[in-house]
Amino acid sequence: MTIQYPLREKRKKQSRNALLDAASDLFANKGYEETTLDSVAERAGLHVQTLYKHFPTKAELAAALWHDSLFNFEQFFAARECDALSAWRDWVELNALELTRKGNASYKRKVASFASYPTVSTSTLEYWYRYEEVLAHGLAEDMGVDMQNDPLPMLIACMLWGGNQHTAREWLNEGGKANLAAALLRVVDTVRDQFQQQLKRHNRRSRLA
Repeated sequence: MTIQYPLREKRKKQSRNALLDAASDLFANKGYEETTLDSVAERAGLHVQTLYKHFPTKAELAAALWHDSLFNFEQFFAARECDALSAWRDWVELNALELTRKGNASYKRKVASFASYPTVSTSTLEYWYRYEEVLAHGLAEDMGVDMQNDPLPMLIACMLWGGNQHTAREWLNEGGKANLAAALLRVVDTVRDQFQQQLKRHNRRSRLA
């Protein structure tokens, strides 16, 4: 029989969240390379040995941030009541609004944090690919095509994800003065306009079924 320790688990979760918040903030302000695990633990108000219990390496700490972001997206996407492209647009907008409500400085830190991760690392690329795969499967279902035989859903997914990342980085490089949410939504709308005929054909098939 497994004994449950609710208080211990609660404290463990609180420590993990504090470490992730500290890491996100430090990655944004100091960059990934300059951030140390000691500084993350200090910012979180925890002993560095506590950090090691959760994240033995800095790469695993960065990967955990991607993991949590992806998990939240997968949950949101699975519960969607609209087409995949509209769900992605809603996700982009909701995240932008949530962050901007906390102030533009918070938004800039969040974008800078994700932009500072080692983009060539295997673990980071795996999470990028997972975003694209989730999107592609949803698009393929909407379009009524088999991804094994039709590359279009993955192409659209790559355009959406890549456009999102590029736009966020450009916004950050330009000082974060423009409206990032509006810029990100323009990417989604541009992709929708380019492929509206394929989506319309699917909608006609759905009505006839």
